[in-house]
Amino acid sequence: MKEIHPEDVFRTDIPGFDELFSLGGIPRGNIVLIAGGPGAGKSTFCRQICNNASLRKQHCLYVSFEENVEKIERSMIAFGWDVEKFEQEGLLIIQKMNPLDILRIKFGSIEGGESATEISMKVEPITIPRGFKPDVIVVDSLTAMVAATISKAKNYRVYLQQLFNFFEETKATTFLITETEEVPRRYSTTGIEEFLADGIVVLYNIKRGSVRENALEIVKMRYTKHQKKVMAFEITDRGIVVYPDKLVSIE
Repeated sequence: MKEIHPEDVFRTDIPGFDELFSLGGIPRGNIVLIAGGPGAGKSTFCRQICNNASLRKQHCLYVSFEENVEKIERSMIAFGWDVEKFEQEGLLIIQKMNPLDILRIKFGSIEGGESATEISMKVEPITIPRGFKPDVIVVDSLTAMVAATISKAKNYRVYLQQLFNFFEETKATTFLITETEEVPRRYSTTGIEEFLADGIVVLYNIKRGSVRENALEIVKMRYTKHQKKVMAFEITDRGIVVYPDKLVSIE
């Protein structure tokens, strides 16, 4: 395990979450899957990370392949987060992108018939504005991106490798949202992404009778030790709060 210094740790500042790691946060530069079913709070979790990072004057790039910018802004304002201020100060950029456009621009077609060499030369999954160096990148969601690209490409394994290489080269701490079943057997669309990722955080939205219960689990995180249990969390009017001492059964 490589040595991690305090300045190499990224804090989410989500109450109860950072203390789940021996380092007090996520190793800076890690690529983390945020997996879970519908309504589990994945987008809220990542938007809260962007808000908290912006408060620390860190730069965040939030890329959406589904919701438009206005809806994302409204969802953040509902929690009392000062999105407009962060955008005006150049700390937060929210982009809406069409994954089909990316495929046509970068690959020239939607058939995915290029060679592995051509894919590795062309792949640039998102556009980072000139002069903007993000500390945090969020992709919402990787599932939508994969559905429009990898499922149609013959060389999707190479594409995925280059995709993760791209995020690694940015040196940003990257959060990739993936849609799964309510209690997932795997944490990504193809099952390959979870092996390439440095970390996997699963958010559950479990139905018990007539109510649903939120829970969180860290499946893996490279370069740090972490607690291995399923813990309760709730989405309050100020954002997500994790309760490390309140265990939840997902059986």
